[in-house]
Amino acid sequence: MTAPEHVSRLWRPSAWEAFLVIMILVAGTWSSLLSPYYLSFDQILYSSRQFLIPGLLALGLMVVVVTGEIDISLASTLAVGAVLLAKCSAFGVPVWLAAPAVVLVGALLGAFNGLLVARFGLPSLAVTLGTMGAYRGLAFIIGSEIGYTDFDDSYLYVGSELFFELVPVALVLFTLVTLGIGVLMHRTVFGRRCFAVGNNREAARIAGIGVTRLKIQAYALAGALAGLAALVWIGQYGSARGDNADGLILFVVTAVVLAGVDINGGKGTVLGMLLALLLLGTLRNGLGLANIAGPIQTVVLGTLLVLGVLRPVATRLLWHARLLLSPRPGSGPRTKPARSTGP
Repeated sequence: MTAPEHVSRLWRPSAWEAFLVIMILVAGTWSSLLSPYYLSFDQILYSSRQFLIPGLLALGLMVVVVTGEIDISLASTLAVGAVLLAKCSAFGVPVWLAAPAVVLVGALLGAFNGLLVARFGLPSLAVTLGTMGAYRGLAFIIGSEIGYTDFDDSYLYVGSELFFELVPVALVLFTLVTLGIGVLMHRTVFGRRCFAVGNNREAARIAGIGVTRLKIQAYALAGALAGLAALVWIGQYGSARGDNADGLILFVVTAVVLAGVDINGGKGTVLGMLLALLLLGTLRNGLGLANIAGPIQTVVLGTLLVLGVLRPVATRLLWHARLLLSPRPGSGPRTKPARSTGP
C-alpha cells in the first residue's frame, strides 16, 4: 500500500464531517473579520483553551454514547477531581502521586455509574442525573464553599505552561489523548465491541461479548478523562471549588451530538469529535471577540445541540426526497421499437 493510499484510509471524512470542515472555515473567516489579531499564532494557541477541558470530557462521553448510554455527571466528576487536587496540594503531596490518584478516583466514580447502569439495568440518564448531584455535593463537602487558590507550582504545570516555550502542555496532552482514543475506538477489539454493543446489545451478548463489563469499562474511562481534565483545570484557572465546571455539560453534549455520534449508540468517529470541538471552540472564540454576552452564547450552543439532534431526521428526509425525485426503472420515455426490415 502506498503512503497516499494509507493516509486516505486513515482519513475518510463522511459528508457530515466534510460539512463540519466547511463550517469551521466559515466560522474562522467570520472571526478573523471581527479582529485583526484573530489569525495570529498566539491568539490561535490561546483559543485552544476554549475546548481542551470540555474536549477531554467529550472524548470520554463519546465512548459511553457509542455503547448506547449517556453520562451527564462528568462535569461533577471534574469538580471532585479539582478539589481533591487542591487538598493534595495543601497537604504537600507530590503531584506525580496526586495526579494519578485523582485520575483513579475519577475512574472509580465513572465505574460506579457503569455498575448501576450495566449491572442493575437502570436508565443511564436517570442514574447519571442523580450522581451528577451527588458528586457535586461530594465536591462541596471535600472542598467547602470557600475553595482553594493557593497551589504548589508543580500542580499548575499541565494547564499553564508551554512545551518548549511554544505549545501549551495541555494542548499536547489533549492531542495525545485524542490519538489514543482514536486508536482505541477504531483499531482495537475494545472499540469494535463498543460499536457492536451500541448497534445491537442482545446480538453482541449472544456473540460472546461481556456487555456489562464493557459498559463499566467505558464509564470508567470517561471518569478517568474527567479526572485528567481536573488537572488541566487547576492549571488554567488556578482555583478549585465545588462548583467548578458547573454548566459545562451543555458544551460537552453539544460537541458529541454535533460530531455525528448517534445518541442511540453504535455510530461515531473521533475525527468527527475533533472537528465538532474545533467548530465549537472557533464559534466561542468568535462570539467572545464580538463581545456577545454569555447567555446568548448559551442560546447558540443550545441551538446547535437541537440541530445536531435533528441531523438524522434531516438526512432521512433528504434521502426520501432524492428517492422520490430519482427516475424509476422503466419510467423513462419509451423508445419506438425498430421496424423489422425482414429477411
